[in-house]
This record gives sequence, C-alpha cells and structure tokens, in this order.
Amino acid sequence: MSDEFDRASDLEEIHREMAIKNARNKPQLPDIGQCYYCAEFTPPGRRFCDSECRDGYEAEMAAKKRNG
Repeated sequence: MSDEFDRASDLEEIHREMAIKNARNKPQLPDIGQCYYCAEFTPPGRRFCDSECRDGYEAEMAAKKRNG
C-alpha cells in the first residue's frame, strides 16, 4: 500500500516541478506605462490596471493562440 502512496507522491512532485518551471519560463511583457488591455496609465512595474484587465488579456491571447 505504501508503494502506491510513494508513487503518487513522486508524481505530485514531478507535476509541481513542471508547473514551477513553466511559470519561471513564461515570457514577461515589458513595462510600457499603460495597461496592455485597456491602455489606461499604470504605475511603474505594472502591466495591467487591475486583475480584470489581466484576465481579459490572457483570455484574448489564449483565444488567438488557439485560433492561429
């Protein structure tokens, strides 16, 4: 029985490491001083004015990727 738990634990660790690697390799948008979704001015270091714009931008980019 412990073998099953060990395998499950190993698999979980592999998935976690892959998720971390993918998050670190995600390309970053350059800071341009305005929101990438609605063009509202943003403070330095921010790419979106709020989470709704960020989510909308990500959904739009995912749709473009799916549709070519």
